[in-house]
Amino acid sequence: MKLNKLQQKIISVLEPLPIENKHLPSASIIERSQIRIGETVTGILRSLRRGEPMNWDPWILKDENVYRLFYLRGLEGQTPWWIVSKLCGAISTDLIHWQDIGTILEPELANDWESGRIFAGCTYKEDGIYYLFYSAAGNEGIHLKTEAIGLATSHDGLHFTRYSNNYLLKPDDDDPWYGIWDWTAHFHWRDPYIFKDDTGKYYMFICASAKAPGNFQGCVGLAVADKISGPYKILPPAVQVPIDTAEDWPYFHLERPQVIYKGGKYHLFFSCFKMYMNPSWLQKVNRKKVTNSSLYWYVSDSVEGPYKAINDDDFVVRGSETTGIYGTNFMQVSTDPEEWIAYGWYHRLHALAVSQAFRVDWKNTWHLDTLRISLTNTGLK
Repeated sequence: MKLNKLQQKIISVLEPLPIENKHLPSASIIERSQIRIGETVTGILRSLRRGEPMNWDPWILKDENVYRLFYLRGLEGQTPWWIVSKLCGAISTDLIHWQDIGTILEPELANDWESGRIFAGCTYKEDGIYYLFYSAAGNEGIHLKTEAIGLATSHDGLHFTRYSNNYLLKPDDDDPWYGIWDWTAHFHWRDPYIFKDDTGKYYMFICASAKAPGNFQGCVGLAVADKISGPYKILPPAVQVPIDTAEDWPYFHLERPQVIYKGGKYHLFFSCFKMYMNPSWLQKVNRKKVTNSSLYWYVSDSVEGPYKAINDDDFVVRGSETTGIYGTNFMQVSTDPEEWIAYGWYHRLHALAVSQAFRVDWKNTWHLDTLRISLTNTGLK
């Protein structure tokens, strides 16, 4: 969806306003008023695109001179909004004009573990084969809130076939690190991101729930394989909930992880809706920096972690808190190592934010004492 400057401004103003979360304690009178304002204005903006499908969680594979866009699509008005989804795609040569290629992958009713919805993932090309890693869940019973990771492949980047009717990766019930421990009884195991290191190993970063006390157990899970198609061995989380201070852990879940290696460090970025963050933690930080579009930044000397916040007091990527987009990812758009853009989706409108690109400004050098990242809206068309 292409937003004009006025709509972008409205989204930016709305971004600090809270969104209702029925799982958390009742909001204050002020917060309830802010929620009503946000919902009213959002409703007006959505009315301008009535009948349009709900789109979210895009990711892009730069394939030589072609950009291959993958994204999730649901039904307008479905409740909750994520309960039904399929994977769609489009291609472009300039990030402006897009050719719709329709549905790429739909839920498979014959497979209980992916019979309900397809979730986000990533696409990797190697030796002429496209590897599409995705997450999925069922449509009833225990499968409804139990997620797993699957794999599909393609030779043309347009038509994908499931690698197997079985899922590629999911922890066992007795796994020592991951499980169903949150108050919604949801087994988070989604949004796989593949990173190939200089040893030739393939690391998969995953949105997961750690086995830790309390209701905020969001972590970044990790697995490794010698071949891109697996088998993958599950490892301890890359971002772990500290057991001794778990009651102060900020995140219910950590979504859309991405790892970029620069300056001898591994930089991990992820998103988390503010409505799913620990209220006690929010009271201790600069709340103006924490919105639904804030992008969080962790770093490690090793690809396997552990990853720590790059700065204890300021680890939100500058400018991300006002973009109005969620699930922000970075993409290099030229051979210039500093030429990157940020993209995601307007979560209040369920519309993709690709053509209205944000520049990623890598400032100074990639040393922790001088590194700064900021996002600037350049109005790129």
